[in-house]
Amino acid sequence: MKLYQKIMALVFGILTGCGIFCGWLLGANYEKRQMYRAAQAEVRSFESARYAVEWICQTEPAPGEGGESFRRLMERLFRQKLFDGCIWIAGGEVVCDTSLYEISWEGGWREEGRFQETEWVLEEGEGEYWVVIGSSLPWLGEDNYLFSVRDLTEVHRETMEFVRQFSLSWLLFVAAASLLAAAAAKLVLRPVGDLTQAADEVSRGNYGVRAKAGRQDEIGKLAAAFNLMAEQVESRIQELTLAGEEKERLLGSLAHEMRTPMTAVLGYSDTLLHVKLGERERRRALENIYEQAGYLQRLSAKLMELMALHQNESISMETQGMGALLEKAVSMAQARRPDREFKLYLEEDFSVQGDGDLLVSLFVNLLDNGAKASGSGQEVWAVAQKDRVLIRDFGKGMAKEELAKIREPFYRASSGREGLGLGLALCEQIVRLHHGTLRFESRKGEGTVATVSF
Repeated sequence: MKLYQKIMALVFGILTGCGIFCGWLLGANYEKRQMYRAAQAEVRSFESARYAVEWICQTEPAPGEGGESFRRLMERLFRQKLFDGCIWIAGGEVVCDTSLYEISWEGGWREEGRFQETEWVLEEGEGEYWVVIGSSLPWLGEDNYLFSVRDLTEVHRETMEFVRQFSLSWLLFVAAASLLAAAAAKLVLRPVGDLTQAADEVSRGNYGVRAKAGRQDEIGKLAAAFNLMAEQVESRIQELTLAGEEKERLLGSLAHEMRTPMTAVLGYSDTLLHVKLGERERRRALENIYEQAGYLQRLSAKLMELMALHQNESISMETQGMGALLEKAVSMAQARRPDREFKLYLEEDFSVQGDGDLLVSLFVNLLDNGAKASGSGQEVWAVAQKDRVLIRDFGKGMAKEELAKIREPFYRASSGREGLGLGLALCEQIVRLHHGTLRFESRKGEGTVATVSF
């Protein structure tokens, strides 16, 4: 069952329950009031009849003097329906009766004080209702009573008809209210359906789907939260996809890169095993094997360093002075490349939060790349400016096509064929871990500028 259907059923149940309770309460009170009003009207009519009996008694001879004459007069008046629905009891006997009912005489009424004044009571039996009204007639003597019995069944039926009409009207109202509630709930919950469809699309891998979030209510906030989650998921998926693609390219490049030295090692080893060489050729073969093995060792070390940076996202972040870091990096680069000139220019010293060893490795790699692209005796500058460091060489430079590829693992530009082609991949990862950016600018024949911004 859908949510709007549950809401409709809930509204229907609540309103129906309220209608039953209110209908029962209203019907009971309404019937009680109607019965009371009808009884009061009959009491007033009874009082008129009682007054008429008293008036006749005062104008006619008293019962003791001319009782038979009075009795015949009353019987005639009863037959003429002047006292319709009344019963006259005298001395325990019914003298006149124009009603359709019987009153059981009880001799203890006078001792109990009943019917000394006008009294009335409602009676019920077999689905019929009556009001019984009685009063003593003291001016006619003891044990004289006048009763009136009136049928109030029609009042009860009218009350039940009112309750029935009310119940029918209420059921129609409940049905209409439930349908309107269902329509309103469906309208209100429509964005939830859109949100569900968007979630289904995301679960199928369509991470670009977004829910409509123009509303300012709770559903709008939920849609906005969903969109934010979807953006984060999409961003993370893109990162994982790029990382996977990068690893695939890295492994492919690694396999291709290792093929040449391994082929050389196997070739020279096979030659040494199966071909009788002179001392000179044998030494040259061993030197080539040693050189290719060293290359594989450096390649393995660089790959281990790169993989460690990829896996270790948390690094030791401490305040580092850029001037001291660059001095150390320039000193190390100079020791590695004594035939190059490395110059440090501190236009504005500044501090960064980072790992000192990684930052020194970053700048040493960039300085070394600049040295590879430069000729003997050429200068390579390290310039510290506000929140950024420039590594500039004046070597051969690169064309735009080469500049777009230098970040790829194992790629070596034509301006510097030596090395493994992993230095800039390491630099990219170090800069990313320090939340910085690495940018290159180069012109053929004018050199290259690498800019690290923090």
